Order: sequence, then structure tokens, then C-alpha cells
Amino acid sequence: MDTEEDMSEFLMPIDKEKDSSESALCGRKLPLWLGLLLLLVAVGLLVPMIYFAVIANSKACVDGLQAQKECQEVNQHVQRQLTQAQELLNEKKAEAATCKQAVVSHCSPSRGPRT
Repeated sequence: MDTEEDMSEFLMPIDKEKDSSESALCGRKLPLWLGLLLLLVAVGLLVPMIYFAVIANSKACVDGLQAQKECQEVNQHVQRQLTQAQELLNEKKAEAATCKQAVVSHCSPSRGPRT
């Protein structure tokens, strides 16, 4: 092992002052410029988010959401009424077809009209 340490001295000269300053820098978890950049990004994202929250909770937006909810409820009510009307129409069509068939069979030419 001593020979490996001796070899490293030849490959990389040891500078005690440089080593101690590098270890002090490496002791920091985050470089200052990166910390400032992250802070800038955080503020850059926070400002639009606050703006959006204020706009989203404004009276006009809340009123618009309430109007949309009421419109959806009315739409669902009208849809139910339309479905009921279509079902009733289909029933009446079936009744009319039955009635028409009864009239046709009652007045068929082979039997002649009843008097």
C-alpha cells in the first residue's frame, strides 16, 4: 500500500492549502449560484400561482362556475324530459300501428266492409 501512496504523489502533487479549500467547498451541499437559481425559479413559479389563485377565486369566476352548474342542472332536466317524450312517442307509434293494423284487418277487401 505504501507504494500506491508513493505513486499517487508522483501523479498528483499534494498541495495542502488547495486540498483544505476544496474540502471546504465540497462541504457545502449546494453551490451559491445554484441556490440563487433555484430561489429565482421558485419565485418565478410562485408569482403566477398566486396570481392564478386570486383570479380563480374572484367574484366573476365564482359566479361563472355557479352559472355553469345551474346550466348543467337545467340541461340534465331538459334531457330527462326529452327522453320521456321520446319514450311516449314510441308508445304512441306502437299504439297507432296496432290501431292501423286493426282497421286494415277490419276493412280488408276479402271480407268486405262491415255494416
